[in-house]
Amino acid sequence: MLSTHRQKNKIGRKVYISKILVVASTILVGWSNAWGQVKPEAKRRCKVIGRVTNVSDLRWRVNSLLCSGDRITPMNGRTVNTLCYLNGEFLDFKQSSIFDVEDKCRLPHDRVRLCTGLNPTECDGIKGPTNVPMLISPYGSSMLSTRPVISWYAVPQATSYTVVVSGYEFYWEKTVDKSITALPYPKEQKELQIFSTYKFTVLANVGDTPIISSEPLVLSVLPQEEQDAFAAKVKKINELNLPPDETAIWDLDAVFMSRNLLNETIESLKARVRAGSQNPTIYRLLADRYLEAWLPKEALREYSKAAQLAKATNNLDELARVQEALKLVELYNHPPTSTKPDQK
Repeated sequence: MLSTHRQKNKIGRKVYISKILVVASTILVGWSNAWGQVKPEAKRRCKVIGRVTNVSDLRWRVNSLLCSGDRITPMNGRTVNTLCYLNGEFLDFKQSSIFDVEDKCRLPHDRVRLCTGLNPTECDGIKGPTNVPMLISPYGSSMLSTRPVISWYAVPQATSYTVVVSGYEFYWEKTVDKSITALPYPKEQKELQIFSTYKFTVLANVGDTPIISSEPLVLSVLPQEEQDAFAAKVKKINELNLPPDETAIWDLDAVFMSRNLLNETIESLKARVRAGSQNPTIYRLLADRYLEAWLPKEALREYSKAAQLAKATNNLDELARVQEALKLVELYNHPPTSTKPDQK
């Protein structure tokens, strides 16, 4: 069995990495909230960090978006329910208070900053197109799903692919034709177990011989307690009856990304794409999440669609965000290939 663990291209490395860090920093600092979410500002020209989720505030109506510094003022004897986008938590206010004071809507002190395509400062080395894994999904390193879709990039000379999923006392494999590059989790196979870790691998075959193997993708399924907590949050969000695009962009993404659940938020955004959404933010946010999953090819496709829709609707703010993000995708897709004097 051959491996696709590739050697990183070190030519012009320092210049390449510094360019990526500069562009990524611009994206994160310029438009994002703490989870790397880049969201539209709706009708409010401010940094949106949450939402009112019931009718109990003297000023804010149910489903109103909240910004940093906004004051919550409960009606007499009532409790204002809110969703904080900074930590993905539902918060209750029984007394008048600023929404994002230290003990309310704030970033968690123990938040883990992961190495992602939108946060390369946390990486030991920058991933470029020479070591993008052949596997596309599942996405991220943790997930809720116990039957995820497994997808991968095509290999030109392959005549078939073998998908392998393994874990502690767990193993199955399935071979499919070369025309298939996405495999719904087989119904005949045992589902992934809660609170367990699994390795996903795809082999490209010529005849009966494997010629190349994907880099293994290791993911953990969250424990039951967290599964239940996320299910309850999603249920509360759905009960708000918000427009579907708004739900995916703001609320579901905030909740899922509070735990870096790229698989769930990407699938949520992809569902809006399949439904025919014409909202450029859906495509741009989906591209952002693909980039965080180190999938610049997927990101480029969605950024391009976002740019097209933003131009068609004259959404200049969204177009500017997309154009800035495309600079980062360009650096990932076209790293330096030659040494120049100032790169040594």
